[in-house]
Amino acid sequence: MKSKLSGIKNFLNRETAAKYAAVFAGLLILCLLLEVFVFNFKWVNSAFDKEIEASPKISSGAEKKDGEIKITGDEAVIEYENINQRIKYIRIEPNSDNGKTAEVTISANDEGNTVTMIKAPTRTVVVGVPRSQYIRLHFSGDVAKLSFKIKGLKGKSISEDGIVLNTRVPLMFSWQRFLILALALMLLYVLRPGSSVYKIKTNMRDKKQLVAAAVLLLVQALCFFHMLHYNTAALTWHEKKEHQMQYYKLVEAFRDGRLDVGEASEELLQLENPYDTKNRNSKKIPYKWDHAYYNGKYYVYFGAAPAVLLYLPYNLITGQNLPNYIAVYIFGLLIMLGILLLLWEVIKKWYPNTPLALYFLLSVVFGAVSILGYAVYKPDMYLIPNMSAIMFGLFGLTLWLSADAKDENGKAKLSSLRLGLGSLCVALIAGCRPNLLLIIAFGIMLFWKAAFKERALFSKKGLKPTLAVCLPFVFVAAVVMWYNYARFGSPFDFGASYNLTTNDMTVRGFRLGRVGLGLFSYLFQPPNIDAVFPFLNDFSAATTYVGLTLTEKMLGGVFFLFPILLIGLYGLFKKNIFADRRVYRAVYFSMIITAVIVVFDSEIAGLLTRYFLDFVWLDFIAACLTIFAIYDTEPEQSRRGTLLVVLALSVLTLAAVYLRIFAHSEDAIFKSNPILHYTVQHLIAFWM
Repeated sequence: MKSKLSGIKNFLNRETAAKYAAVFAGLLILCLLLEVFVFNFKWVNSAFDKEIEASPKISSGAEKKDGEIKITGDEAVIEYENINQRIKYIRIEPNSDNGKTAEVTISANDEGNTVTMIKAPTRTVVVGVPRSQYIRLHFSGDVAKLSFKIKGLKGKSISEDGIVLNTRVPLMFSWQRFLILALALMLLYVLRPGSSVYKIKTNMRDKKQLVAAAVLLLVQALCFFHMLHYNTAALTWHEKKEHQMQYYKLVEAFRDGRLDVGEASEELLQLENPYDTKNRNSKKIPYKWDHAYYNGKYYVYFGAAPAVLLYLPYNLITGQNLPNYIAVYIFGLLIMLGILLLLWEVIKKWYPNTPLALYFLLSVVFGAVSILGYAVYKPDMYLIPNMSAIMFGLFGLTLWLSADAKDENGKAKLSSLRLGLGSLCVALIAGCRPNLLLIIAFGIMLFWKAAFKERALFSKKGLKPTLAVCLPFVFVAAVVMWYNYARFGSPFDFGASYNLTTNDMTVRGFRLGRVGLGLFSYLFQPPNIDAVFPFLNDFSAATTYVGLTLTEKMLGGVFFLFPILLIGLYGLFKKNIFADRRVYRAVYFSMIITAVIVVFDSEIAGLLTRYFLDFVWLDFIAACLTIFAIYDTEPEQSRRGTLLVVLALSVLTLAAVYLRIFAHSEDAIFKSNPILHYTVQHLIAFWM
C-alpha cells in the first residue's frame, strides 16, 4: 500500500504530460459530479416527492376561465387552502413570451404560524428561464394555506396546472457551467505556484510565445465581443437617443465644413440663463440634451479625435454611421493589445526573469479591470473618449519605453521615430480626454536622466530626438487650441461647462468640500455586499456637503472592488524592492496622477461610474510594476507565496469585474436582458 501511495506521490510530483492528463481527467469527473449532485441538488432532493393536487382560489386581481388563471390587475393573489401537507418545491410557469418577468411573494400558514401568515421574500420568475420557476420552500412542518401574490403579469395568464405544489425538480444539466468550471479549475491548476509553467521566462521574440500571445488576444477578443451583447438595450441607443448620436452629427458637420451641430430654438435663445436646468424644463423649452450650447449654437464637447480617426473614415468608406458599441469594441481590442505591448516593454527593460504565465495572467486581469467592468454594462458613446484616451496612453507609454535604449557605453541612445510616435499618441489624448494628459509625467520620469544629465534631449547633440518629442505636441496642441478657440473663443476652453445637462455647470466651480468625498468614493468606499446575486449592490453616495454634488449610484472604491490594485499601494512603501528608481517613481506617479484625476473629475462632473476608467488603468500599472519587482527580488523559495497572493487577488478581482456588470440598477441588464441576468443568477446562485 505504501509503495502504491509513494508511486502516486512521485507521479504527481513530476511535471509530465501524463500527470496533467490524469489531473485534468480527474477535474472533469469532479465537475461532472458537482454539476449533477451539487448544482442540481434540487433534482436529487425532490426525486421521490409527490405532487399535491389542489385547486387554486382567486383572492383578487385575476379570474379563472377554461383552465387558466387570467391576470386582470396589477397585482393578483392566488390561494390554496386546506393543504395540510409538507411542501418542498413549487413550480410557477406563466404563459407569456420569453423574457417576461413576474414578482412572486409567497405566504403561508404553517405549524409555527397558524394565525398570521408568514411572508417570504419576493422571488422573480422569468419565462424562458426554467430554473427560476422552481422555488424551494422552507416553511415549518405541514402547510395549511399557501398564498401567491403575483406582480407584472397583467393581461397574461397562468394555466391552472402551471402552478404545481410539491413538484419534482427535473435535472437541468448546464454544459456551459460544467465547461467553464472545468476550464477554470484546469487553468488554476496550471497556474498554481508550484507549476513548471513559471520556469518559462517571457520572451516575445520567441515565435511560439508570440503565437501564444496572439491566441490569448483572440480569446479575449471573442469573449469581449460576446459580452458586449449583454445589455441589449444599449446596442440600439445610437439609433434612438439623440445625445448618443453626437459623433455622427460631428462627422456630418465636418463634412459640411462646420464645427457646430445645430442651432438652438428661439425659446432657448431668449432665456436669461439657458443652463438653469429646472427653469428650462419648467418652461418646456426644446433643447438638445447633453450638448454644449454657446452663442446660439450646439457643439459636441466630447473629444473630437475619435470622430476624426474612426467615425469619419468609416462614414466616408461605407456611407453609414459606426455603431457606438462597435467603436467600444475596436478601442477595447486596441487597449488589450496595448496592455500586452506595454507589459512586454516593462519586462524586457527591467524584469527579464518574469514568467510568461505571470505576464499573461496580469495582461488578462489588466484588460478586464480597465474595460470589462463598465464597457459590457453600458457600451455607449460616453465611453469612447475615455477608452480612446486610455488606448493612446498605453501605446504612447509603450513607444516611449521602447525608445529609451543604451549604446555600448551605457549612455542614452534614443530612437527618434519611437519618441515621435509615442509623443503623437500621448498628445492625441488632448483630443479625447484632456485630463489624462497628466501621464506626460511618466515621460518626464523616464527621460529625466537622458535630458538633464546625459544631454541626449533638449540639447544641440540631441536636436533630432528633441524635435521628435516636441513637434507632435506642438502640432496637436495647435489643432486642439484652434478648435477650442473657433467654438468657444478660448484656446483652453473645451466646452464641457456649457453642457445642457442636469445642472448649470458654468457656475459649478472648484469646491474643497467635494474633494474628500471624491477621493473616498472613487478609491476607498467599501462595497455594499450581501448574500443575493450579484452580491455587489450599487448605492447612492452619502454626504453632508451643503451644495450641489452630482452622483450616480456607486459600487465602491477601486481598491475594494479590484483588490489586486492594493499591491500597487503596497509598492509605495517598498522603495527598496525597485532596483531602478524610475520604476518606483512610476508607481508613485501613478498614484499621484490617480488622485489628481479623481479630484478633477469630482469637481468638474461629480461621481460617475464611467470615470473609473480614467484612472484604474494607472493603478494597475503600479500593481504590475510592484508585482514584477517583488518577484524579481525575492529568493526562489519565497516566490511561491507571491504567486499565490497574486493568483488569489486576480481571481477575486475577475469575480468582482464580472459581478459588477450585473450589479447596476440604472440601465440594468436585468431590465434589458432578463433571460441572461436570471440565467446567470441561477447558474451561480444554484441554491436559490
